[in-house]
Amino acid sequence: MTKGKVFISYRRDDAAGFSHTIYDRVVEHLPKNHVFMDVLGIAPGADFVKKLESTVDQCEVLLALIGKRWAGEDRAGKARIHDPQDWVRVEVATAIRRGVKVIPVLLDGANMPAVESLPEDLRPLVRMNAVDVRTSRLNADVWDLTGSIITALGGKWPPDEPGGKLYAVLSSMYAFFAGAVALFVMIASMFMQEIGTPTVLGTLVFVLNAVLLLRLPVHYWVRTLTRKRALTIAAIIHLVGFAVMSAGASDVDGVMIFVFGIVPAASLYLASFAMQRLVRS
Repeated sequence: MTKGKVFISYRRDDAAGFSHTIYDRVVEHLPKNHVFMDVLGIAPGADFVKKLESTVDQCEVLLALIGKRWAGEDRAGKARIHDPQDWVRVEVATAIRRGVKVIPVLLDGANMPAVESLPEDLRPLVRMNAVDVRTSRLNADVWDLTGSIITALGGKWPPDEPGGKLYAVLSSMYAFFAGAVALFVMIASMFMQEIGTPTVLGTLVFVLNAVLLLRLPVHYWVRTLTRKRALTIAAIIHLVGFAVMSAGASDVDGVMIFVFGIVPAASLYLASFAMQRLVRS
């Protein structure tokens, strides 16, 4: 785990929801006291500019969350970003001035502000490579953003997860099981006039479950699954697939239910529990 610190700069009436989502994901990979989102506890009469500058100065990365109302608007209809005491301006300008790495994050289709619309101390912001975070791809975009942060802090991405060997063995065994079932059904179809729909559907569920366990890059949701979550979901899906397949068979006995239904599902679920213990340790 990297020791660097991150500051999340945002305007509350522009990006509050996104900021909390990003914060929750980042603190899965960094200690909470290394991620600053709100500077609280500034005593009455204290110089908040100095407090902000001090906090930003402790960080190696600043995320500038830019939504469609990032520039802000005061009661007179003027952009608050031009106010020298505007919180957002102080945070970003301080980071730029002190050489902190700034990552502009464009939210839900927001554009980078035009250089002429920014005060002089914020104009370098438009030259910095921005990343997009969209509601329609929130998990994947925040995952990629987290990777950019960890990499910028000198860490490894994606991180090594505990229980890698255990997961590799289980996912490989399940993939072999699903492949064997699919092969058996294909061979049986050559000698039988008709293969029941439940058998075909159940086999398809097993194969898709193997794809999930292997975390193949077929969909961003699968790609961002943790090992623990993948194992838990796979245990449930296996039971569903076995139930579907059993519905079309008249000769399913207790031994088959135990060996091919309960044992694989229980193994996956117990492995997910073990994975959770490894993560906590």
